[in-house]
Amino acid sequence: METYVCFLRGINVGGNKIIPMTDLRRLFEKLGFGGVKTYIQSGNVVFRSTERKTSSLEKKIIEGIKNKFGFEVNVIVRSLRELQGVIASNPFAPGNSSLGVRTYFTLMLQVPTREKLAELEELRRLSKKGTSTDDDLKVIGSTIYVSCHKGWSKSPFNSSVTEKLLKVETTSRNFETMKKLEEIAKF
Repeated sequence: METYVCFLRGINVGGNKIIPMTDLRRLFEKLGFGGVKTYIQSGNVVFRSTERKTSSLEKKIIEGIKNKFGFEVNVIVRSLRELQGVIASNPFAPGNSSLGVRTYFTLMLQVPTREKLAELEELRRLSKKGTSTDDDLKVIGSTIYVSCHKGWSKSPFNSSVTEKLLKVETTSRNFETMKKLEEIAKF
């Protein structure tokens, strides 16, 4: 069995798409997954499965949530090895959250086109040149790493901005959440 981490986007935010974690764990168990554990209310699930294709797991989870809760959510699944690779590839220091500096990981469902990545690089260049932002980003594979200095919602590189620009589904987590999920996934 392989260990996976599932990232759900946009649940339990602002009173929308409410899924209690107990119900989410039960759903994953009902879908045939083992060792199911959730972490915080924002939709992080660690589980085991014999399925090797993350795209098949994503489809199964999307359907299960739609059937059980009546709405669709974006789902991104990474194996434990992939998660560890994402964390190890972080080009930024984790940051000092007490000083307001944090590192965020924006996971993309698919790698954007070269043209879209060039547009993102141009946004980065203009943001760094035209403002006093200390925020920065780097794309490695299907992850956007963001060094965020003044709050995620104020960052010119938050997931709302990058998702619209790149035209791909994304979800973001901070460094601390990613490390905790790695720890939980090691069972």
